[in-house]
Amino acid sequence: MLELEGVNRSVGGERHIVDVSLKLARGSVNVLLGPTLAGKTSLMRLMAGLDEPTSGKIMMDGRDVTGVPVRKRNVAMVYQQFINYPTLSVFENIASPLRLQKQPKSVITDKVKKAAELMKLSGFLDRTPLELSGGQQQRTALARALVKGAELVLLDEPLANLDYKLREELREELPKIFAETGAIFVYATTEPHEALLLGGRTATLSEGRVTQFGETPDVYRRPKDLLTARTFSDPPLNVLKVEKRGLSFHGAHGVHFAAAPRHRELADGRYLAGIRPHHLERGRPEGEDETRAVIE
Repeated sequence: MLELEGVNRSVGGERHIVDVSLKLARGSVNVLLGPTLAGKTSLMRLMAGLDEPTSGKIMMDGRDVTGVPVRKRNVAMVYQQFINYPTLSVFENIASPLRLQKQPKSVITDKVKKAAELMKLSGFLDRTPLELSGGQQQRTALARALVKGAELVLLDEPLANLDYKLREELREELPKIFAETGAIFVYATTEPHEALLLGGRTATLSEGRVTQFGETPDVYRRPKDLLTARTFSDPPLNVLKVEKRGLSFHGAHGVHFAAAPRHRELADGRYLAGIRPHHLERGRPEGEDETRAVIE
């Protein structure tokens, strides 16, 4: 298990990560969801050991690894901007962590071929990265992370440069593959629908803070606050002022909707309601223009 306990990270007086506490189990899929500059990459760098927290602790299976550099950890990390060895063939790029582990030649060949087949690189193993498309280079980086057998796999928006079809396929396959290894799988994205497709557990981030962490469907359907709801909404959340009267909410321009069961005990009064666009529908009851909202 990877545990972050009250982790903070400041650079030049600016706080990049603020009081983050998380527990990530082995074999789990964990999504870091937030807009650009929310702190996703900064948090991953702390998890990997590329950066050291200003305060707080990072534990791996009960062992304090705070400040332990990445080279002394069994970690694999893939960025949106792919990183490969330009003078090595695709085969050797994928095989490089296995050679460092001094694996037998037969094991290396078998693992590289299986990873290449999964990433649709079987016909390119003799080429160098510079002879590949951007998408193929990213798949090479993903294959290298796959064969490494790391206990912590960090993927920072790794599919952004791939074509749509392959991106959809890998979104479904990658979590299963890494989870089967018993690795802790952490995936950063700016896209709410990608978090829903990956499943597992999601941490929503805003300005270096984790606003909520839990099972992905629960965070989506039951955000704890408006900030989390905004983070987990695409298209953007509609926010309007409403007044609760009895078992329904009423807003301007004839907007009204029934209170969901969990909202019926709220006291009558004024509130802010966040409504996702797909919960809205247009109707004309009794010949009048009216907008209704269906709230989960």
